[in-house]
Amino acid sequence: MLRRPLVWAGTFAVLIATQACEHVLTPSFRYASVEVVVTLPEGQGVSDVPLVLYNGTRHLDYAKTDSFGVSRFDLVPEGDIGVSAVPIRYFYATQHPDGYYRTFSVAEGDTIQVEFQYEDARGSIAVRVLDRDSIPQPGSVVELYTSRGTQERTALNESGSVLFSELIPADYGVRVLGSGACPLLPEGFVYRDGLLVGLRQDLEIQIVLPACSG
Repeated sequence: MLRRPLVWAGTFAVLIATQACEHVLTPSFRYASVEVVVTLPEGQGVSDVPLVLYNGTRHLDYAKTDSFGVSRFDLVPEGDIGVSAVPIRYFYATQHPDGYYRTFSVAEGDTIQVEFQYEDARGSIAVRVLDRDSIPQPGSVVELYTSRGTQERTALNESGSVLFSELIPADYGVRVLGSGACPLLPEGFVYRDGLLVGLRQDLEIQIVLPACSG
């Protein structure tokens, strides 16, 4: 009867020693991290790009890029991993179709950065305003408009030019407004319409002003 406590004490000591050895011999598993960056050629980040982290045909996680074009996957298991991105609005990968996928291998504790480069596929309209003697007309106010109304208004630079950029596909018009010094009667402006802008399309137009009526 007096020996039992010694037996239990010995068993308890063995258990403690065994657990301690297991703790030393089996370190905790460390996951990897994958940071994804989606940028334009100028370095500007592209926000809200849907991303998928996958292993073979199995989807492991989903995310979207933030306002800086960055997203991060944590708790990524080691092995062969891939990240896929998709086009969004008017932003597309510069290389298609391979530009939407990245595959790589990760090990425990890795921090890997994956980059996708997109392009802005919106179009533009470059406007140059001259008089009948082909002299640029700086300072004149120019409006860009659609069927929904005026989209942008600006003054011509010293070369009599202006660039309307980042235009989504639509039917645009451009008008040069008259001023007190040159009222451009009878309408009060000179315009060009039917300017169809598509993806990756850049238009260049010239508008020749009539003689001032004032």
